[in-house]
Amino acid sequence: MNITVFLFLFQFAFIHQENLIIEGYCSKVSVSTGDSLTLFVNAGEKRDNYDLKLFDLQGKQVATYKANVFSQEPQHEKPWENGFGYKPSLKIKVPNLKSGVYQWEDRIPLIIKMAKPNIVVVYNSNRENAYCNGGGKSLYSFNSSEFKPAKKVSFLRPMRLPKHAELFLRWFETQPFKDVGYIADVDLDNYNAWGNAELLIITGHSEYWTLQARKNFDRFVNEGKNVIVLSGNTMWWQARYNKEKTQMICYKSKDDDPIVNKKLKTINWNEPKLNYPITKSIGVEFPNAGYGRKTDKGWDGFKILTHSPLLEGTALKIGDVLPLPSDETDGVPVLGFTHDGHPMANIKALGFDKMEIVGYDKVFRLEKEGYATWVVFKRSKTSGIIINTATTDWCSSQGISNQDVKTITLNMIRKLMAKQNVFSAVETVHAKKE
Repeated sequence: MNITVFLFLFQFAFIHQENLIIEGYCSKVSVSTGDSLTLFVNAGEKRDNYDLKLFDLQGKQVATYKANVFSQEPQHEKPWENGFGYKPSLKIKVPNLKSGVYQWEDRIPLIIKMAKPNIVVVYNSNRENAYCNGGGKSLYSFNSSEFKPAKKVSFLRPMRLPKHAELFLRWFETQPFKDVGYIADVDLDNYNAWGNAELLIITGHSEYWTLQARKNFDRFVNEGKNVIVLSGNTMWWQARYNKEKTQMICYKSKDDDPIVNKKLKTINWNEPKLNYPITKSIGVEFPNAGYGRKTDKGWDGFKILTHSPLLEGTALKIGDVLPLPSDETDGVPVLGFTHDGHPMANIKALGFDKMEIVGYDKVFRLEKEGYATWVVFKRSKTSGIIINTATTDWCSSQGISNQDVKTITLNMIRKLMAKQNVFSAVETVHAKKE
């Protein structure tokens, strides 16, 4: 056999091996070391004793298991709601790996948790489930069969890494912070799993929240712990899970939702009927801002308004723009405008002790101009601090690929963990109590 033929056959075999696994899913979105886990995969062909590989987000292979794989198709009726029903490919005890986001065959996500994290990063699994149309439907009409959205969507179907957070997750894994634990949205319901941490980081497009998750979030802050929200369109929909937590439910209509308890109706969190304003938790909300890079009238980024210590290590100064094209953004309730035309936050309406707008952008929603506002605030003198960047793209390629965004993100974390000041040295005029 000549060398050309040998190399061709070697390359073919390598590509064939790499592309054998088409997609799949895990029996649980997140697990702890020692938990039982079942993996379900769909392969391009039948293969016995195939090496199923687990990778970290740097592409390093961290575990390998022998399994018999084969081609599969969804078995359940309404697979978007009831799950795909694949036959098991592998059953294991979760290996002793550090907490993080992993991928089977570099395409099937798995979150491994930590028992006692100091910094907690939330993987926005609810949003990915909501938009996934695996099996034919999502919670949205635009990518659902017959343009009729589902009301319930299963976690037991193939999904990929969240597009608004993938780059951040890959980057943050390389940073030298200790005791970092990763959890999925569903874990926010269990305060015992993460409530003793010092810092909570919300990533990407964290759109779907349960009532218990919100209560736990507020409890964490009220206990004096700090939060960084690197997300936009945050806490927009109330959702809930089935008993097994394999399914997310969101009717998006109080009349369609059959649940009796009105506080659990799966509608927008800013609906008065729920009596739980989004701004009371995170200071900003989507209706006060809107969509970014479509036809906004701003700068596709944040115009800097303060000498914030969060800007240390960058050349940014007041009046400069931090480039950050965004899909969706959140904003504070605006009291008025400075003589320069910059928005001022209505602290009195929010009932907060202190708030500062670091930067803002002019955006739009429903043909109405809004203001995306990156804020730092304390609800009360004894509460923790919340830094909210108010954009879906801080963690995406639009944001975290920018060196200034990386520097600012590290400043946020380091300063909060060290209990250093994160407000500008002088009283800002961009947030007023009256």
